[in-house]
Amino acid sequence: MIMDNYDVVIVGAGAAGLFLSRELGKAKIKTLVLERRTNLLEFSFNTLGSFIDLDKFELSKNVVAQEMNIVSIYSKNLKRKIKTKGYILDKKKLHEEVLESVDKNYVTFSTSINIKNINKNDAGEFTSVIDQNKNEYFGKLFVDATGTNALISKKLGLRDKKVDLATGVEYNVKYLGNKNEAHLLIGKAYQGGYGWIFPLKGERAIIGFGTFDEQIVKDLKNRLNEILDIPVIKKLVIKDNEKVEGGSIPITPVLEKFVVKNLICVGDSVSQVNPIVGEGYKFIFESAIMASTAIQKSLEKSDVSLLADYEKMWKNRFLLNYQRSKRSQNRFFKYSQNDVLVNFVLLISKFVSDSRAVRSLSGEYGLERE
Repeated sequence: MIMDNYDVVIVGAGAAGLFLSRELGKAKIKTLVLERRTNLLEFSFNTLGSFIDLDKFELSKNVVAQEMNIVSIYSKNLKRKIKTKGYILDKKKLHEEVLESVDKNYVTFSTSINIKNINKNDAGEFTSVIDQNKNEYFGKLFVDATGTNALISKKLGLRDKKVDLATGVEYNVKYLGNKNEAHLLIGKAYQGGYGWIFPLKGERAIIGFGTFDEQIVKDLKNRLNEILDIPVIKKLVIKDNEKVEGGSIPITPVLEKFVVKNLICVGDSVSQVNPIVGEGYKFIFESAIMASTAIQKSLEKSDVSLLADYEKMWKNRFLLNYQRSKRSQNRFFKYSQNDVLVNFVLLISKFVSDSRAVRSLSGEYGLERE
């Protein structure tokens, strides 16, 4: 079956696809969003910590599960408090808000669609995507926003077919600490990984454990239960249920190729999560705005070569920061199981100003290149 012809076909309605569809709807661009899930508001993780500027992305405080004004980082023997302004975000409310703001006069959503292939013409430009029922969806431009599945970007060689993943699991628990203080935990006790405690409203919090080690991933829930017995954690949370959540983000080299002919990739399909803290949303939303700008210009001029402006904007804004974040990530992998080294790094960090520490923690090391 042949479906309507659209200006833009987005494959994936996660954070990247949803936000991009909002921007394209604002520009009155006829857009189709195809999503394999039946429910756009189901997630493996329901919260995330972020240094996002809500106003910049036209988001309200309703998407905030809890505000944070302190981030405390713990090694085995030391603690560094950093004063900051950040948020624990409620993913469901955030996605609901973005979805409600999409102009449905121009943007159509279709769920339970499993894209299996993408077709191209003799000139190498993409013409349609095909789903599990052999339905064909035609467009002028295509977007891969399929997240860690990287459905199209892997086919085109923009991302390796097999990548390393950082995987985490979480409990929602009773919280005994400061309601505006988030906690990050590193050192040998976390077995090459890291822990986090994100406060929520109503004396609740998220306690999580993540790792990059494939062997530890196989027993991740038990490892999370083990760290609950660490004294600093026992002072902050009480586990009162067995419901566990979990998910993964890709660990790839810093990518900077997002465009092939009339197709662009946004979000985790090309690993746009910042490497240093796994912070995704503010970086992905900003990338989606860049992608929308390039798409609008390309459609106005009927020139797919203008999609390359998206890569130029991204490199100018993010490349140096991401490369630096990747180096920091590699050092973390190397040293995180050595308590002496972790203590030393945390001790040295106390001589760094809070504002500089926040820039590093958020992946915003410096100004974009002129």
